[in-house]
Amino acid sequence: MRVLLVGDYPPPHGGVAVHVQQLHGYLRERGVEAVVLDIGKGGRPAPDVIPVRTATQYGTRLAGFLREGWTVHVHTSGNNPKSWMLAATAGIRARAPRVITLHSGLLPDYLASSVSRRAFARVALAGYSRVVAVSEAVREALARCGVPDEKLVVYPAFCGSQVRPGPMTQAVRDARLRRKPLLAMAHHPSPVYGRKLMFRALRTLAEELPGVGLAVFGPGTRTEEFLSDAREFQVDELLEDMGELEHAQALGLMARCDAFIRPTTHDGDAISVREALALGVPCVASDVCARPHGAYTFRAGDAADLAARVHHALEHGPAQVLSPDAGPVLMKLYGELVQPTTVGGGETHAAH
Repeated sequence: MRVLLVGDYPPPHGGVAVHVQQLHGYLRERGVEAVVLDIGKGGRPAPDVIPVRTATQYGTRLAGFLREGWTVHVHTSGNNPKSWMLAATAGIRARAPRVITLHSGLLPDYLASSVSRRAFARVALAGYSRVVAVSEAVREALARCGVPDEKLVVYPAFCGSQVRPGPMTQAVRDARLRRKPLLAMAHHPSPVYGRKLMFRALRTLAEELPGVGLAVFGPGTRTEEFLSDAREFQVDELLEDMGELEHAQALGLMARCDAFIRPTTHDGDAISVREALALGVPCVASDVCARPHGAYTFRAGDAADLAARVHHALEHGPAQVLSPDAGPVLMKLYGELVQPTTVGGGETHAAH
């Protein structure tokens, strides 16, 4: 079995990139020959990770792996034209088995807005043996495009076996001493991440929990826009700015906070929610999509409900959950796709 993963690879540590990194690690630990074609912004040297920064580099590398019969697994959001061009180029018909995972919670709205988008999606996915949707909502959107049901698989992009928090840093240790309770939130400048809503809820929580603090990590925490919002909602003194963290460091922070918050306006299947649950940390997330068992959900956009659910989570603690692991599921899928099939005259070929 030889598997080529195509997608973003950290840094930065976004959801798709983290899943690609974790799946790559899972496969390598089990002796599978696995390579990543990194189409993201990172470019950091890593074993068996090939950075490609131009369309020519990408096309040349991909063609080589296809000619050699590698199983190709594409990871992309599915919520913008660039993502679908990637899907189309990697899905070109070839003997090599192809799998694609579509990750974004914005995908259903993106496809619903245009007949031409749905038609392009149907054509782009025609060459894939399997199409993995991270949620039922994503699966339904793809089915409405005309993707055959027998190709569609629903499974979260999460490898529970790869959740390995790093050691406690001095910054986390200091924050723990200053704040009780200490909440944590992954940040991104995009409004999808719900920063203003979280700040509004934090102001309410501070009136009832004077020692509360919020550790924020990710890009954009030191911009003027971020600082202006913090001042507007009067929470600047309640924040612990961790900046951009390596993934193991982010897990180390999450493992040592009292609750993890996901106040997003859209989601596919958030890796960070599942990571918090796997780490035994109470998790409060918006109800914009189906959340895994054990997560506390609040009404999306409702800061008062968010604050109330954080209270509830702190009082009741984490739920005991069994975390899914995409690694074994995908290993089995790859094996089925490359399993030799007997044809007339005793010859064999790879099923695809």
